[in-house]
Amino acid sequence: MRKTVLAVVLSSLVAGVATRALAHGGDRYPGNNRAEAAYLTPARNAEIRREIYQLDNRIYRAQVNRTISPREAEGLRRDARNLKVAYNNSANRGLSIREYRELDRRVATINQRLRAEKWDRDGRRG
Repeated sequence: MRKTVLAVVLSSLVAGVATRALAHGGDRYPGNNRAEAAYLTPARNAEIRREIYQLDNRIYRAQVNRTISPREAEGLRRDARNLKVAYNNSANRGLSIREYRELDRRVATINQRLRAEKWDRDGRRG
């Protein structure tokens, strides 16, 4: 009787541990917790870095093609520089989802302003 009770208790304990391990990802998915899931993969980090560093190239090409004035280009370059500083400050400890979204929004804003400056044809900032 005692062996049967011990076997039942032991099996339920093992089943409970196994169920809890599967619910939390178990050993099959190491690092699968909420704290680490809040940070992005290196691929996403590389993607936002590439977009930020392509801004300079787009601004340079627009100035060389004379679709924006040097004054407009300087203002856009200043904004791109500020964005690079923000990226470098955030990326040192890993980008969180919130930081990624903020950087992505700022890249989109600068790209939108570049498009607007290209099409206004007035040679003035703003």
